[in-house]
This record gives sequence, structure tokens and C-alpha cells, in this order.
Amino acid sequence: MSIDFYKEFGDLGYLANYSNHGFYKDGVFYKTVEHYYQSKKFNDKNIIDKIINSNTPKEASNIGRDRNNIRIDNFKDKKIDIMYEGVLEKFRQNKDIRSRLIETRNEEIREMTVKESFWGVGPSLDGDNNIGKILMRVRDEVKEEVLEEIISKCKNKKVYVIGHFNPDPDSIFSTYILANILRSFKIEAYPAIRNNNIIEKDLVNDYLKEDFEVIDDYNDKYFILVDHNNLDGINKDNVIGSFDHHIITGEVDDLVEIEYSSCALLIYDLFKDKYNFSKKEKELIALSVLSDTEYLVSSRFTIEDKKLYDELNINLDVSRLQKKYFKVTDFNKSIEFNLKSNYKEYENNTIKRSMIYSYSDDKEKYYDEYVNNMNKFDINLLIWCDYESKITYVNYNNKSIIFPFFTSSTNLVIKYLKENNIF
Repeated sequence: MSIDFYKEFGDLGYLANYSNHGFYKDGVFYKTVEHYYQSKKFNDKNIIDKIINSNTPKEASNIGRDRNNIRIDNFKDKKIDIMYEGVLEKFRQNKDIRSRLIETRNEEIREMTVKESFWGVGPSLDGDNNIGKILMRVRDEVKEEVLEEIISKCKNKKVYVIGHFNPDPDSIFSTYILANILRSFKIEAYPAIRNNNIIEKDLVNDYLKEDFEVIDDYNDKYFILVDHNNLDGINKDNVIGSFDHHIITGEVDDLVEIEYSSCALLIYDLFKDKYNFSKKEKELIALSVLSDTEYLVSSRFTIEDKKLYDELNINLDVSRLQKKYFKVTDFNKSIEFNLKSNYKEYENNTIKRSMIYSYSDDKEKYYDEYVNNMNKFDINLLIWCDYESKITYVNYNNKSIIFPFFTSSTNLVIKYLKENNIF
């Protein structure tokens, strides 16, 4: 599946050269990539200044395309490199869209300019697509730069690697592994948790014996966030960076967020060429995938994730582990307890989500009752996963839907709600 964009409008408009994301290059401010690219066609300062000062990228393009203006020699031989330089600086200097570009993972990016076959895909969709190729090249480069930037900022600091408020196996295993990776780079790093209310505590205790420091005072400390990118009470200046596989909040500047099936798997893919993962660490990564995909049942476990999971070469008895550790919601406990025990906020706290896991009999007995209590406990999104029927039921602001496929991914649910104008 490719990421197809056209022009500067809509959710993918940030990929376009006309998008309103300016940057500095050699001391000059360019309003868009188009302003930069068109200005590089000429040596005449008057023409260059007209392009740079154009109010819109369209105006800049019109001046640059005017054949009465004499271009530099061999511009055709230089234009791909010039375009690359502009696109690179655009994403380097605008961290919000840098994170969004990194988020596209390894998907092919295509500019759907069907009338133009050099920069876009052309009328037969088999054009050179050079803008798409440049964006993919820039994606790799800025992702690597973010990693280097985070590691560099950790130098000569005591750094706490910390997960979210509801620590689960993925959050805890990711914290432990990333702290080990940072220590291999001679960084003083410590895994930490916010509280001891650990989800799937048996799984964590059986496979990871290390004690984690509980941090409840965030002052005068430096943090790297894993498995979330919410500040949650931490001063932004104290956050060095974040590694996550959820939705981008915009609260952290130096962020690598990509929707892998687990955060630990993301960390493995980012660092596998820089760090020698031990067998124990690979086992924890594999377990994090099992835990976050309901033991490989969820659609969150993609083909690309499976390749990485298989690459770990850890032979786990998935059926046995599922029977031992995977627990559906205990309906003997109160509705308030169950709704709040798997509670999380998204979209700048506008979506307040709770997750329920059940088999079909319990769904028939309790679903309506839980929906009726959502407002009482300030929850507007309930995701109910029935593991017997393999159906995901969603209620958002009192509107109930059956999801088109079985999933426990909140990201996918929110994306679906947006695309169908339910959110």
C-alpha cells in the first residue's frame, strides 16, 4: 500500500512542495520548497529576490518557469539534488511534519501528479515519481538524524527511560531494553516506571527480574519517553525524546513514532544495526509483540511486523503463553474498576478511551451496561474486543458501530472514526 498525495491540501498536504513550511538555507528564509527550488534556477539577483519574496509558491513557480529568464548552465543535471536539499531542510526545520514523515514507516510515497511524469507518477502511474523518491530518501535521513540527536542530547546526563502511567509488558520491556542500548553508548541511563500498577504483572515478573525505580517527582531529571509521547506532568524541557507506536500528540519535539505492533519491536528495528541485542532482549521483544497483539490475533500484527518478529528467531509457544497470561476482563470486578484499569487519553485528551476484552457470553451480558456507564466515568470511546467471535465493537459518544475487522488498536479505531466523519 502506497501513500499517495496531491497538492498541499488535506492530511497529506504537508508532503507537497507548496505546503506552508518555511526554512532557512545559507542564511536565507524560503517560504516553501517551491520558492527554494525555483530560486536556484538563476544567478540574476533581481530574479532570485522576486522569487524569494513571492507571496505564494504559485507566483514563485510562474517566475521560475518564465523562459525569458535565463537559467544557470546545466540546471537539468542539478535539479534533483537541488530539490532534495530543499525538501530535506523543510523536514529538518519543521519538527511537527518531520515526525509525521517518519510515521509513514517504509511505505512507498507517490506524488499523484498525473500530468507530469518526472516529478510525479504520470498519466499511466508509472512515471519517475522523483518527488516521492526524494521524500522517502529524506525520511530515512531525518529518522537517522533524530536518533543521533536524541543520543547526543543524552551525553553527560543522568537519563531516566520511562513508560506511560499504566505500565504494561511492552512499556516495561521497552524501557529496560532502551536503557541497555543507551548504556552501550556510554550514557548513564536507568529504566523507570511511574507506578507499580503493572498490567499483566505475571508476564513481567516471570521474564524480567530487575527492579525499576518508581518516579513520581519529575523535577530536576531528564527523561526519554517510551511507548507514549505525552508529557503527562513532565516539563517539556526535561524530555530529551520519545519512542512510540501510538498517535503523535505534538507534545514532544524529538520523536520517533511509527505504528509497529509493539514499541519494543520499533526499538529493535531502529537499533538492530547499531546494537547487539542479547537473546534475553530478543525474547522480551517477542513477548512484547505477543502482549500487544493479543498473542498474534490482532490486525495490529502486520506482514512487516511478522518479518521482524521472525527475524528475532525466538521460538515461543504462543498457545501456551496465551493460555497462561492472556486475561479477558474480570466481570466480577466493578464497572468503574474495569473501565478505569484500561483507560487512556488520545488526541490532546479529547478522546478518553477504555478497552474491554471478553468472550461472546460476557459481551451479551455486559456490553450495554458498560456503554450506559461511559458518561458517568468520563469515557467517550469504548473499544470492546470479543475474542470468541473475533469482532470489535466500538461506542463513541453514544454511537455504537461494529468495526469492519477485528482489532484492539486504538489508533486504527480513531483513524476509522475520522475517515467516516464519526469523530
